[in-house]
Amino acid sequence: MFDDDGKINPSIRFPALAAHIWFCEAKSPYTGDADSPLLGIHNGIAYYLLFNGILGDKTVNGGNILTTPILKSLPPHDGPKIIYGEGCRFGAMRLKKEQIMFKHIPYDIKAR
Repeated sequence: MFDDDGKINPSIRFPALAAHIWFCEAKSPYTGDADSPLLGIHNGIAYYLLFNGILGDKTVNGGNILTTPILKSLPPHDGPKIIYGEGCRFGAMRLKKEQIMFKHIPYDIKAR
């Protein structure tokens, strides 16, 4: 999953990372189609992954940064959200208001 520098291996694609994150968070196998940034909802928490152009932007880092337009484009969830991405442009107050816990790729992804 990771290279020697701790970065995500460039050959990793969205479905593999989605399955890994889902298993780490929900402790169950991922059964989604890996065609949406919303991985699923577990115990009332929605899990999202912004990675590898899942939002249709195939540019480098395209859609991997949590911004207002990206948040608006995500499938909605009226409750707590955990969003994995490469960066976040929201401050602590905005994250709290939106009920978001942001987790940074690759640092907040468990290797085991």
